[in-house]
Amino acid sequence: MATRRPNRQLNLLNLQPFYLVFFLLFTLTNAKANTTTEQIFLSNQVQQLLTVSNEMLNAATVNSLAEKIFSKSELYSNDVIAKISLLSAQVASNQGDINNVLLFTEKGLAVNGLDKSVKLSLLLKLAEVYAARKQYTQLLELTQKTVEESTLNQNVKYGLLALSYRSVAFSMLGEHQKALADLQQVEQGLSKSDLSEHIESLTILALAYHYLSDYQTSLTMQLKILKLRFEIEQKSNIAQTYLYLGYAYFYLGRFDDAYNAFWEARKAAELKFAPINIAHAEKGLGLVLLTQEEFVKSFPHLQRANQIFYQHNMLSSQIENLVALAKAKLENNETIEGNALLEEIITLLDGKDISLEYVGFYRMVATMYYSQNNFKRAYFWLTRYSQGLLEKYRTIKKKAGLVSQLSQQTVSKVSSLPIDESKRLALKLAENSELSSSFVGKYNKQRLIIISLLSTVLILLIIIALLFFRYRAKKISLTYDEVDKPSYAMSSSSQTKSYYQSLFKKARHFQYPLGVGYIIIDNWQELAFHFNKKTINEVKQEIAIFINQHLAEFDYAGVLSADEYLLLFEYQNNKEVDTKLKKLVQAINTRAFANLGDFSVIMKYAINTPGFKDIDPYLFLARITESVKNEQPKKLTVS
Repeated sequence: MATRRPNRQLNLLNLQPFYLVFFLLFTLTNAKANTTTEQIFLSNQVQQLLTVSNEMLNAATVNSLAEKIFSKSELYSNDVIAKISLLSAQVASNQGDINNVLLFTEKGLAVNGLDKSVKLSLLLKLAEVYAARKQYTQLLELTQKTVEESTLNQNVKYGLLALSYRSVAFSMLGEHQKALADLQQVEQGLSKSDLSEHIESLTILALAYHYLSDYQTSLTMQLKILKLRFEIEQKSNIAQTYLYLGYAYFYLGRFDDAYNAFWEARKAAELKFAPINIAHAEKGLGLVLLTQEEFVKSFPHLQRANQIFYQHNMLSSQIENLVALAKAKLENNETIEGNALLEEIITLLDGKDISLEYVGFYRMVATMYYSQNNFKRAYFWLTRYSQGLLEKYRTIKKKAGLVSQLSQQTVSKVSSLPIDESKRLALKLAENSELSSSFVGKYNKQRLIIISLLSTVLILLIIIALLFFRYRAKKISLTYDEVDKPSYAMSSSSQTKSYYQSLFKKARHFQYPLGVGYIIIDNWQELAFHFNKKTINEVKQEIAIFINQHLAEFDYAGVLSADEYLLLFEYQNNKEVDTKLKKLVQAINTRAFANLGDFSVIMKYAINTPGFKDIDPYLFLARITESVKNEQPKKLTVS
């Protein structure tokens, strides 16, 4: 027995390595099976997301999926890597993050997947980056290749988008005849495509006219795109449409419309949790307020935009935004903060040139150094400012030269210039898309529309009738009030100021003369000291009667304060008004007021007519009142 026990132990020891190897093999096989299952599941998710509309992609879902796949990219095929890169690029595009669009596009193209449609989509994403960064030579080279590949693969959708981008490149490089040829092909293709594809192509073309500084054409197209989005319920990326609308309005000088468009863009971006689009909208709001000289109000918008641009490493956008913020600070006399921002921008530029739209930055820096008595640095930046202005002038001249050159060409009277024909065709495409969307579901909704219209008309008729009777009753009431109005009645101070302000703006807008007369009782304090309130009120009533009697039918008089009166004379010059006021003041100054005894009323007056330099009605009135209060009372004699 003593000899058999060690043999049994030895056998058990011999079996242990076998069990260990078996356990390890089982664990590895199970892990591999789990990994394979996860790969299949995630790959299927990627494939499903490719069927979703680009604008409807959920950013959180795509980002989570991309993180899992990219972290173990060696386990996935090149096609899966290319597809998840495309989805990530599209999500970045929806959020306005052009840096990440480029990053994911390059990652997707680098793996060289076999799926041709995915490759074409990635090439179009790269075209989007080139167009946004205004790299038109690279855009032309890329789109030439993309058009050829889409033709070989007979892919109409990608072919249309490639042609749209190529027409942008041709337009920006001055080859308008070729741009027109591409647009004609786009027109033929859009007639057979889905309305959602119209939005993509039209947006690309609208941006081209924006970059050509043809903001009116860009605005017209963006408005049609906005209408199209509402009609086909494709509002996911509506924030970007509002942004483009805002900048079109801004450059056309329609600042209130621009502000509203940027406001809508921010609201839509916040609903989509798209921080970069929010930043662009905040920047737009800040620029509008800055242009309208609302400097303090522009601060929070520009500061919020700057914070987001910094967080997402949007360097060029951050620099442009900081220039606007620095200008707002300096204009608001916050010199220390403004100069600190200028120093920060210089550091961020790192010797590079700023975009031509913000060339005024150089002048601000030169002014800063000049105020610090650093004349050498001031001269350096002033030189850069001059060079920037010259380059900006050349760019504008080049754009104008393209049109001028085309207009000098010998063309038939029947034919149009290529650039004009391109513009006409682009607007026609937008118009056709708008019409197409208008007829979608028209037959099914016809009865509902008719019923709604009848109901609306009936309600409007009732409202109009009620308003008519209300207006008539009010008019009758006002007529009776006018008849019963005493001869000493005058407009109150608030009514007088309100009427004066509206009349001042009206005269300035329509450019007709407005005589503004100001009368003050010079010895008012003396009268108020010697007589009681009842006597003073009686004197004021007599003065009001005198003033009303000396006014013509369309003249106006009102009270500014207890001792001040404002008289307004439309379409009358200073000489006519001076004659009227002189007679009026003379009549009051020479009148014996029975209830004042030996005291008399001494009045002074002044008149003036606002000129084109007079913008603020109250500043203008203040100058008149000061001139009267500072002068000696006029001694009026009676012959």
